[in-house]
Amino acid sequence: MSEAMMTQLSPRRTLGRRSVLGGGAALAAATATGCTFFSTEPDAGGGAGSGTDADLDVMESPMLTERVDAGELPPLEERIPSDPLVVDAAEIGSYGGTMRSVTIGPGDRTSILRLIGYEPGLRRDAMLESTVPNVFSAVEQADEDGMVYTISLRSGMKWSDGEPFTADDVVFAIEDVYGDEELHPSPPGWLSIGGEKAIAEKVDDVTVTLTFASPTGLFMPGLDRNMDWPPYFPKHYCQDFLPAYNDDLDAKVEEAGMEVWTDLWNDQIAIEGVWKNVELPTLFGWVCTTPLGETGSVVLERNPYFWKTDAQGRQLPYVDTLSFEVVADPEVITLKTTDGELDIMFRHANSSSNKPVFADAAESGGIRLVDTTATSMNSMCIALNLAHKDQAKAELYRNKDFRIGLSHAINREEIITAVWQRQGEPWQWAPHADSRFYDEEFAKQYTEFDVDLANEHLDAAGLTERDSDGFRTMPDGDTLTITLDTPNAIFPEWPPAASMISTMWGEVGIRMSVNSLDRTLFYDRKTAGANEIDAGMWGGDGGLAVEDIDPRWYMPFSDESVWATPWAAYYNSRGEGGEEPVPAALEQIELMWQHAETPDEEERTAIFQQVLDIAKEEFWGIGLSSSPNPYWVVKNRVRNIIEGVPDTWVYMTPGHANPETWFLAEGA
Repeated sequence: MSEAMMTQLSPRRTLGRRSVLGGGAALAAATATGCTFFSTEPDAGGGAGSGTDADLDVMESPMLTERVDAGELPPLEERIPSDPLVVDAAEIGSYGGTMRSVTIGPGDRTSILRLIGYEPGLRRDAMLESTVPNVFSAVEQADEDGMVYTISLRSGMKWSDGEPFTADDVVFAIEDVYGDEELHPSPPGWLSIGGEKAIAEKVDDVTVTLTFASPTGLFMPGLDRNMDWPPYFPKHYCQDFLPAYNDDLDAKVEEAGMEVWTDLWNDQIAIEGVWKNVELPTLFGWVCTTPLGETGSVVLERNPYFWKTDAQGRQLPYVDTLSFEVVADPEVITLKTTDGELDIMFRHANSSSNKPVFADAAESGGIRLVDTTATSMNSMCIALNLAHKDQAKAELYRNKDFRIGLSHAINREEIITAVWQRQGEPWQWAPHADSRFYDEEFAKQYTEFDVDLANEHLDAAGLTERDSDGFRTMPDGDTLTITLDTPNAIFPEWPPAASMISTMWGEVGIRMSVNSLDRTLFYDRKTAGANEIDAGMWGGDGGLAVEDIDPRWYMPFSDESVWATPWAAYYNSRGEGGEEPVPAALEQIELMWQHAETPDEEERTAIFQQVLDIAKEEFWGIGLSSSPNPYWVVKNRVRNIIEGVPDTWVYMTPGHANPETWFLAEGA
């Protein structure tokens, strides 16, 4: 990676301690007069040019103009705010068309959310270089201590059903939704300090103040990502799903065939509602019109009240319709991509082994490969459950010698060659080579393939006895079996890699079985409440640009910390829930609590380094190889796609790359 790219990826490089975004008149004026905050080319000077036949006099999609003429919609000037967010692009696009992609079904709402769902209060630019306004036109620290913040909204902004989006919606979200202990037993980290939720107060229709109980270092940094659902819900619609507002909610729940009101909320309002509830008002660029299950596709149509424009003042998005065909088989996704049936494929079939397949089909399929930048530090993390319900297994899995022995028993070079087409190098759960936290010793420890050394450590862990088949036994004489939960249809490399590891571990007397299961079931089994997995696997999120934002592999951080979700529950509940972890993990948790209470960025960085130092010493789990750069496959007709964007769930890639500016150049 170039030095320039490394600079762009430095988290919050442009933000100082007070992190005032848009607090002054200068920024507000810039927004109103058409100055732009984004560029879809890293070095582009502006987006005034157009390489298409776009009619610059057409200010909205013709499909909306027809509805205006029919009296179904108010005119454009009444549908967008007085200070819309202006999004620059390499080309001024033309309106219309259907952009085609895929989802693998009920466990894969992420594909849709990644494309349309990145609309937090503030926003990172496409290259994650800086933070800029978004839904909130400005956020300002209003005191010296980092306890009081002022949020400014856009005057005249509306929900997709035409109802005004105001301070009432923000206060409703913070007080009635995030403040509801049945929905949120612990308030989100960015919205609380010491487990105590901030208090939101309406100043006027476009202004909200937020007051924390003590100084916080996480509120401003937390506003530009969707670690939780965005901090706004349409009060006029959602209040009917809360007991405090609806005395007849029980009947509504019963009618829906559910047992408790929280199930109905999660199904119709929270994340599931985006692709299931066509009546749910949204701020996204597209609104669901054909939900999951009705047909073979999930269909979303443009939001007529979307609050962004291009550099010419033309309402975004350019594309009228998004269609996500439900395709469960990655091989079928591959075939549809090579045949040119998809406009963008950015998940499930974009494996290392498929890259030459797509390259070969570029001309015949009218497609191209778009490289992105990996923020993951590992292609596959293997997580023993250190908080196992079985105390004998918990004790064994917590034995560092056991984990070291398993690590030395893996021939990483062989797996990288066979499965990842020689892309990557042996790597543990350690920051990316381009990370500001990079530590070569951390990344490379215990990666040497050495059967004798593996046996030494496994013996040292107390596994000296074997059964008649040569497999090591537990102290009670039963054969030790590790069951590795492997979510299917996520990355095609994972099942064969897991199978090879099973064989390699067998060579040192460890019996391992691969349990392939649906992603939804995998998630259900690994949660702190269920804690049913024996061992699990996932990709190495949190390696670059987001290390202290998503430290799931370095300390017990969330339900994504497959290796100890009950410990993560302890962390997130400030010790009120979950399971108290072993001393080293508890020290990390206490450091991260301190991290959250530290407004100064340099101090937070130093604290997080201590967390990493403990992770290095403890060696919580086993990494396989550094992650190769991901890629998308894009139909040639899709324009304004950006090369090299950092790929990360934290910022919902490709959401931060401004899909609202993508357009379809017919005949391309």
